[in-house]
Amino acid sequence: MLIAAILTSVTVLRSAAIGAASEQAEATPYVRPAFAQTMEELRPAILAAAARHNRPEISGMTDGEFAVVIALLLYNEHFGWLEDDLPPLRALTPFYQAAQVDINRLGGNLSVWPSNLRPSVALEILRNEIPVRDGALVRPLSVAGSRINPAAYTDQRALNAAITAEITQPELAVEYLAANLERGLYRAQHEGVPVSWQTLAAWHNQGIVHPADIRANPTARDYIRRTAAYLPVARALIGGAAGTAANSRPSTRETGSSPGSPSAAAGLRSLQ
Repeated sequence: MLIAAILTSVTVLRSAAIGAASEQAEATPYVRPAFAQTMEELRPAILAAAARHNRPEISGMTDGEFAVVIALLLYNEHFGWLEDDLPPLRALTPFYQAAQVDINRLGGNLSVWPSNLRPSVALEILRNEIPVRDGALVRPLSVAGSRINPAAYTDQRALNAAITAEITQPELAVEYLAANLERGLYRAQHEGVPVSWQTLAAWHNQGIVHPADIRANPTARDYIRRTAAYLPVARALIGGAAGTAANSRPSTRETGSSPGSPSAAAGLRSLQ
């Protein structure tokens, strides 16, 4: 009961803060010192996951640029609008996060940190599924380090609990997030839209990629605006690896995407 009460109260406050924040021009980013250290430790995992899941012929990004997007979303997900507006509440955030994990261990389907994914989304990833307007696509996806075989579970609550145990492990959370962004690339390709970091942020937050859908979705617009505040921090973390010279992928010429193509142009704009 206590966990549910805390979760409900903080969720209501978060919703109110999001509404108020929609009137703000910019967010002021805050990174908890302990999380800053965690991100430094996760940098190799972020770079490795980016190399596994970036599809430069679709994204128009180098692996380093894709890594910046992964880091960007992790920074943004660590705190919400409420903690930005009311700094004293930052001390309560770990309890809120732990409460959601506890509920999922009982079979719930709440978003959990550090990547803020739901078990149901992680399950789609494990099943190679990408939801689209008229059903679902199936594309080959992998989650390096996962030990879950969804077909081996007959109880959904047990499966959700097992997935929660994986997506709350920092390195595996990075891998699941990168795989989810890869799904966003396939969704964008399916809808014929160019890719930018904003596209992938909207996909992660609302499951949409089309510019018209993003413009029509206030939550996605607010999420993108807040995420943008963390761009300098994410770029600083990834550093030189975000540059083309540090990327081991073939050039756009070698992958068949010309520098003037929509996907390549989107990649060049994606981290601006």
